[in-house]
Amino acid sequence: MHGQRLSPPAALPATDWAGSAFGLALSSDFPLPGVAPSSGEAAGLPRCALELVGEPDLLERWSGPLSDRAWRGSLKDGLELTIRWGTAGDLLCRYGPRALFHLDPDASLLRCAVAEPAATDWQRVLCSRVLPLVALAHGREAVHAGAVETPAGVVAIAGPSGAGKSTLTAALTERGHRLFSDDVLVLAGGDQVLAHPGGPYLTLAAGAVAAPPGQVLDTVADKRWIAVPDAGREPRPVAAVVLLERGVADATEISSLASSPLHLAPFMLGLPDQPERDGARFALYSDLVEGAELLRLRTAPSDSPDDVAAALERALGIGEVPA
Repeated sequence: MHGQRLSPPAALPATDWAGSAFGLALSSDFPLPGVAPSSGEAAGLPRCALELVGEPDLLERWSGPLSDRAWRGSLKDGLELTIRWGTAGDLLCRYGPRALFHLDPDASLLRCAVAEPAATDWQRVLCSRVLPLVALAHGREAVHAGAVETPAGVVAIAGPSGAGKSTLTAALTERGHRLFSDDVLVLAGGDQVLAHPGGPYLTLAAGAVAAPPGQVLDTVADKRWIAVPDAGREPRPVAAVVLLERGVADATEISSLASSPLHLAPFMLGLPDQPERDGARFALYSDLVEGAELLRLRTAPSDSPDDVAAALERALGIGEVPA
């Protein structure tokens, strides 16, 4: 990989860790940072095992590129994440020179080859970027949104990167609502659309809002990657989806939107080159907006996160949760 061989497994404790995130029952030979092991809430979820391997072993299992095309995205740390389909239906994800991730064709095993096993950068990318891809490979859908668990159900805050989703999510947790997911919310259809928690992680810019209690796992530029205790652990119905537009109004404005999945189209996430899933994806989002309130939230530049969170509570009739 760019002249650098990724290390064989080392410097992480061997473990039989098991738990759940993004609608997946996970087992691993290394611990996921900030996540207490547990298996009770994973019943009935699709399973995926994680293991640390050396780069030669990982590449031996890779079936080779299906085409010259690859999805590429720049991360906040300046490195690039690329995703490429294999000829056998497997996936290869490359995180700059720091890590390779290989997902086998039935999405049941994720191999991880990393430059520094004890480093937190590849673990952050695994937990925030790669595991949602595994969920998508298992037929889940995902939306670019943070979310909290409220007495009425899950409230999702959707928006593009930099819109302030994590800041508003953190402000809502400060008001007593439980963190459910940060940046990516995984959804599953059926008799009822359910949201699945994405792990106890929250990424916050320094000084944007008071950070909730928790362990700072990593810092990228001015942003802290935090493991928050007592985050949501079980799937829940979605009560509302809020489309956040920050700093575009003279004062906080909250308005209802028609129940159309087209409002969510800019924020729908998916694996590259799978147009055959578009029909099922829109059907799930149609069911979602039929059962959940759809709101547009426009804020003023001077609005504090807590004032916006309070206005949203009033609009949804959920109220601040007593400490």
